[in-house]
Amino acid sequence: MELVNGIYPTMLVTYNKDGTLDLGAQGALLDWYLENGIHGLFALCHSTESHWLTWKERIELAIFVRDKIHGRIPVVYSGITAEDIGEQLSQAKEIQALGADAVVFLRNRLGADSDSFRRNLDKICAALPDGTPLGMYECPYPYKQHLTDEEFTAVVNTGRFRFLKDTVCDRAVMRRRKEIRDRTDPSFHLYNANCATLLESLRFGYNGFSGIMANFHPDLYVWMYEHSDDPRADVIDKYLGMTSVIEMRCYPICAKRYLKKYEHIDMTDVCRSVKDETVDALWSELEDLYQLTQIARALVR
Repeated sequence: MELVNGIYPTMLVTYNKDGTLDLGAQGALLDWYLENGIHGLFALCHSTESHWLTWKERIELAIFVRDKIHGRIPVVYSGITAEDIGEQLSQAKEIQALGADAVVFLRNRLGADSDSFRRNLDKICAALPDGTPLGMYECPYPYKQHLTDEEFTAVVNTGRFRFLKDTVCDRAVMRRRKEIRDRTDPSFHLYNANCATLLESLRFGYNGFSGIMANFHPDLYVWMYEHSDDPRADVIDKYLGMTSVIEMRCYPICAKRYLKKYEHIDMTDVCRSVKDETVDALWSELEDLYQLTQIARALVR
């Protein structure tokens, strides 16, 4: 399926209390995403805790997502976390064979400098067949590494890449990326992960949003994307930017607790990537977030 503009949540992974995959809860979560009108999905990303899943678990989860979504929206997959480029290519081929709408590589796994990045970019394009849509992700783990302007230009110039999850959080850089895309390959899709700059980026030409906070109130992101010229979008933008700081409260635990209590998804808050170092006040903060979300929803009804 071709990529479309819009909102691509970074998919959470659900576990049983014993830490094994809970596909029943995963299915309920996928239903919830769809009910909230999302346009696409980013699976096997950092929110999916790909670095903490075995390869067998990643494949099992990817197959489950593919079969559950069943072509209703485009799904892009990463899960490509190996350090060795040869192993990354093997992982990418397995993900592509499952029917991924794009296979997404991590910038921080493709070389410490631009020269090694360019060499690995050439290897990716040579190893994967034409017609396989590719993507790039400025993943924050194990460390965040942004594409330079020159690296971004090289990615777009390949004509093979169609997706970037942009985590740069810098308006000037985003504007340059948009300009590079427009003059090089207008079919390349730019998805902002940052809430505070989202509306501005949509208005100057980004294709959508792919970020953590679509795991709390995706319907508001969908509304703002679809009504970016509505004067109310400026109010929703401020709300979304301010409330996004909740992600600093032991994410993804905070998101799972919110979804269970306020969206009534039967899931645990078990995570592999973080220790539970939450404080009791988090429950009050989540309640405040929910109440403010209800006010925001009433504004756009």
